[in-house]
Amino acid sequence: MNKVLYFTVGLICVLFSCEDIYDEHAEFRGEVVYPARYDTIIGNIGYERVELDLFKAGRIPSSQLNLGKAVSTRIEYEDKEILIDSLVSYVNISGLTQSKLYRFDVFTVDEFGNNSVPQNIALIPYTNEDLNNLVVAPPRIVASPSAAVVEWPLGLSSVLMEYLSLEYSYVDNDGVTKSGTAGETPRFFIGNIKPGQPIDINMTYHVVPRINQQNILDTIAFDDVITINMPLETTEFSPAERQILIDNGITTFTAQAISSVEKLVYPVHTNSLQDIFYFPNIKEIDLTGGDLFDLPSLIYDRNDVVDEVGGGKYVPFIKKSGGISVSDYQVLIDFLDAGILEKVTYYANSMGLDEALAPYVETGIVEIIENPAESLIPNEFHLDGIVQDHNWSVEVDYPVTDAPNPNGADLSEVYKVNLRARNATFVFALPAEYEFKTDDYKYLKMSVLAPEKSFFAGKFEPYQRLWPRFMNNMWSFGQNSNFGQEYWAKDPFYIPDEALNTWHEVTIDLADAVGKHNRVIVLNIGGEPGGIGDWDPPADIVYYFANMRFTKE
Repeated sequence: MNKVLYFTVGLICVLFSCEDIYDEHAEFRGEVVYPARYDTIIGNIGYERVELDLFKAGRIPSSQLNLGKAVSTRIEYEDKEILIDSLVSYVNISGLTQSKLYRFDVFTVDEFGNNSVPQNIALIPYTNEDLNNLVVAPPRIVASPSAAVVEWPLGLSSVLMEYLSLEYSYVDNDGVTKSGTAGETPRFFIGNIKPGQPIDINMTYHVVPRINQQNILDTIAFDDVITINMPLETTEFSPAERQILIDNGITTFTAQAISSVEKLVYPVHTNSLQDIFYFPNIKEIDLTGGDLFDLPSLIYDRNDVVDEVGGGKYVPFIKKSGGISVSDYQVLIDFLDAGILEKVTYYANSMGLDEALAPYVETGIVEIIENPAESLIPNEFHLDGIVQDHNWSVEVDYPVTDAPNPNGADLSEVYKVNLRARNATFVFALPAEYEFKTDDYKYLKMSVLAPEKSFFAGKFEPYQRLWPRFMNNMWSFGQNSNFGQEYWAKDPFYIPDEALNTWHEVTIDLADAVGKHNRVIVLNIGGEPGGIGDWDPPADIVYYFANMRFTKE
């Protein structure tokens, strides 16, 4: 009886318990399993648009994306909705014309239309309102009565934008519309303009705006107008190279006064060619100095010695120290491009203009005078070494016409050098405006006649050696170079015994001078040996030097 009762009670409990379980399951029959969401959202701002990156792995084709059950994309912002029938690693949203904060929610969607948890971001696009507030720095304008140069020497890029290029157009004095472009360097030239009248230049700038010092996605073109009030022909200008113009016979600095000038001559050491700009009828530029200019001179005054180097005519182994800057020769290129100039004459590798002038050589407008294979060093560059140090003393005779010549050598520019101190040094120096052209002339050569072996006995044995040194300036004359000293030297070397008392050819490789601005040769005799004491040789130690020259080979 008890067993039957227990069974009945247990059956009732099971029946009631099962009914409760099903009831509980019924509550969850409608539960939604959300699709996986995009794993990031990064915004990039463009012009009236934004781009949203949605995958940490980067921009991947839709066919390679897998987010479980997710199959499409939905984007909500403002009261708008964008539906994309696939997964995407990034999305471009355009038409954002208002300069305000837009909030974007990005969902993945499964095949049943269920949304993921959103990724959201708020961005302000760059719009026309921002563009209207973009200001371009005013240019520097250099104007003559009939031409102008418009330039931005510091560039056009700023914290607000990155400059890429510009376009310009204007109507010249003949009613012809002229146009052009400028790339990385924002600069252009306009010509044939009516004097004394305003001229409008229509500008289009191509820039990438910046927000918080970051470039936006897009390049934008925007327009502006530059107006130039052209000076009158009687307006006086201030020349950059007044003395050079005076030497060309010009004394009144107005366009009207120089209207008949068709040729200008410039020395190689010219610092600026900008004055060409003011000559309305110029046709020829001579950059060789011609017969009008000699080399400048430099006076050394120290240790009770006054000596001068330089003067005389240009020689092929020298060039303008440091070359001429782009801003100082650009007007020459402007006039060549505009077809104004008919002839330009130039020494090869003399002013740093070779590359700029190269395009005009084939047309015959530019004549390049090439350098000879060898170039003698004239006496105008010899310097008394005592100006640096009393111990550099030598007694120099020049020109020497009765030098010993046992081997019948062909001799030019002969020096007799009598050593008068223990550090006897033979010096050559250029004017401060020049340097050696060692990228063309790779060797310094000379003929040397040293005395016979008996002169180098005992403590005077080192004086059978030569020690060539090169520099931009000697130690006491730092003001003579803008490039520091750039000193270098060859090791002291002996004149071979078999070459004594006869003319011997010495060659010095100048490879170490390339890229430097050397303008001084310090040829020490003896290598400055120690322990010499008083200078008291039994007989004068006399060297002869001849044919000192720069050579290409």
